[in-house]
Amino acid sequence: MVFVLSLLALLPLLTVTLASPVEPRAPSKCRDITITVSATAQNRVANNPPADFTDPAAVIAFLLQPVAFQTVSGIQKMYGQYCEPTSNNPLRATTLQLLVPGNSYGHTYYSAFEETPSSLANSWAAFANAQGYPTLAIDRVGTGRSDHPDPINKVQAPYQVELIHDLITQLRSNTKLPIPTAWKKVVWVGHSFGSILGTQMSANHPGNVDAYIQTGIAIPTPDENALPGELADVYLQASIYDPIRFPPAIYSPGYLVATSKEGRRNTFYSRPLVDFNPALYDTDFKVKDTLSLGEALTQNFYNSTSYANPVYILTGQQDAVFCGNGSRLLGNPDCGSGATSQLAAMKVLYPAVPEAKFDYYAQPNSGHCHQIHYTASAGFGKAHAFLAKQGF
Repeated sequence: MVFVLSLLALLPLLTVTLASPVEPRAPSKCRDITITVSATAQNRVANNPPADFTDPAAVIAFLLQPVAFQTVSGIQKMYGQYCEPTSNNPLRATTLQLLVPGNSYGHTYYSAFEETPSSLANSWAAFANAQGYPTLAIDRVGTGRSDHPDPINKVQAPYQVELIHDLITQLRSNTKLPIPTAWKKVVWVGHSFGSILGTQMSANHPGNVDAYIQTGIAIPTPDENALPGELADVYLQASIYDPIRFPPAIYSPGYLVATSKEGRRNTFYSRPLVDFNPALYDTDFKVKDTLSLGEALTQNFYNSTSYANPVYILTGQQDAVFCGNGSRLLGNPDCGSGATSQLAAMKVLYPAVPEAKFDYYAQPNSGHCHQIHYTASAGFGKAHAFLAKQGF
C-alpha cells in the first residue's frame, strides 16, 4: 500500500537470453538471522493520527498536515532470511541481493509466502538463488520478526532508510554477523514501499548500493489517486482486528492491517484465475503484515541527483496502485508502454544514471504484486538479464 499516489493526486524506462525455468525444485538453503541496527533520522512530526482509515476526511487531513521534522534515534533488532545460491557462479558469489518488501508484507513476499523459497514461478529469492546470487530478504522494522517501535513517530521512511543503511554497512564489513560479509556488491531489490525507500536511499547514500531493481513502482499521472481504492481495503488497528496474531503489547495503536480480502485483492492483483492463482492470494491475505501510520505519512519519492549506478524498473502492466486509482473496480489500470510509459518516467528520479544503465519492463497481465502472477518468471528473467548485462 503506497499513499504517495494519494498525495501526488491531491496536490494537483538489452536483451540477454536467460533461462527462466518454472518447474518445481528443491528449496533454497536458508537460515534466519537477526541483526542489531541503529540509526538517527529526521522524521516527520505526525499530529492527529486517525484511529483507522475508514474516515476519508481524517486520512486526508493526516496525510496533508503541515510538514515539520523531529529527530529520532534508536537501536533495533532486524530479522532477515539469508539464502545461499543453488547454482555455482563465482562472479555472483560475492554479490548480495538485499530484498526489501513493501507495506503489509514481510520477507516471505519474496518466497511467494513459503517459509523457504522453492517456486521458480513466483519466488524472486528462489529464482535469484538459481542464477547464482545469495539473497537476504528482510522484515523491515515494524513488520514480521523485527522490532515494533512507535508506529507513528518512529516507524517512518527516514528512520527505515537509516536503519537499512546501517545494515548494509555491516554487511559490507562486519565479520561478526552470522552470514558471509564483506560483500563486493549489494543489489537492492525493492517492492512498492521498499522501492520508495530505495529512492530515498540512493538520494541520501548514493554510494551505498551498487544497483537497484525497483519493482511495483511507477510515476503516477496527475489524475491518478490511489486513496479511494485503498480505503476499500479497510485498514483497521491490527491489535483489535486480530489480537492473537498482533498482540497489543507489541502492536500499539498506529499499526494497521487490511481487513477486506476483496478490497485488498482488487488493489494488489489483476484478474483472478486469468492472471494469478487465487490460492496464492488466499495465502497472501492470511499472512499479510502491517502498515504503520508513520510510513503512510512518509511515502515520498526522492530525486537521486548523485547516484549513477544501474537502475531497473519492473512493474505490473495493470498496477492499480501506481497506474490507477487504487483498485481494479475504479477503472482499468495501465502503466503505458515505451518511452512515454509511467515506468520510463521513473528516469526523472535518476538524472545522473546514464541511459545505458537504466531500463524497465512492464510485466504483462500483472497487478501491483507482479511476483504472484502467472507471468512473474518473465519479469524475473528480464531483471536478471539486465543485471547480467551490467556486469552483475
